[in-house]
Amino acid sequence: MKFTNVVFSVMCIALLNSCSSLIADIETGPSVSEVSLESLTPLQIEVADLQAMPNLYLEQAGNRKSTLSSQTRNQFQGALALKQQGKLAQAKEILVTLAEEHPELSGIWLQLALVSKQQNTDDIEQKREDMLEYLNKAIAANPLNYLAQNELALVLRQQGQFQQSLSHYELALKSWPAFAPAYLNRGILYDLYMGKKSLALAEYELYQALSNDDSRQLKGWIIDLQRQIKNAE
Repeated sequence: MKFTNVVFSVMCIALLNSCSSLIADIETGPSVSEVSLESLTPLQIEVADLQAMPNLYLEQAGNRKSTLSSQTRNQFQGALALKQQGKLAQAKEILVTLAEEHPELSGIWLQLALVSKQQNTDDIEQKREDMLEYLNKAIAANPLNYLAQNELALVLRQQGQFQQSLSHYELALKSWPAFAPAYLNRGILYDLYMGKKSLALAEYELYQALSNDDSRQLKGWIIDLQRQIKNAE
């Protein structure tokens, strides 16, 4: 999917301001101007509008002149490869060193948070504290890092801080309005934690349209919410 390719490019490359040009090679669908608006549903028009909006994080990465050495880039890529292989302790060791050398790079802090998220531990609270520390540093380094904003919102939701969680989903979407996972996660927040069923339904439907998620689970959530809303009328 187009979304998956974009996120991969961001996490592996654009976070280090090195290769936003890869995004231009991603295949896109027809522009809104090439499709008759009369043939589109309101949801399709909304999706087209969102997809036409810029990804501010990638734009920023493309505009910055990178001063990183090839060694730093290779170390970062190596850490990502180790993380992918499940060698989390080794990946974390490299990332901690990189974070000490380059605390201004948001992507390194984000990856430290994601490694902590994957590590098995009985101390769930300590894991959350570690993630909060890394994610807050990622956002302090670059508030446009929508991946970090989204992850922080998830941790805050787990801690019961629903309004703060909501604000970080909104910041993620301000950076990239077509970032589909934030709509799904915000929908879950509205649905299961805040009791705002109509808002949750709109978020699920928007996520489905943006991501082309055709899963039975998502369809079931949408049908269940439609039933709940109808019964409450």
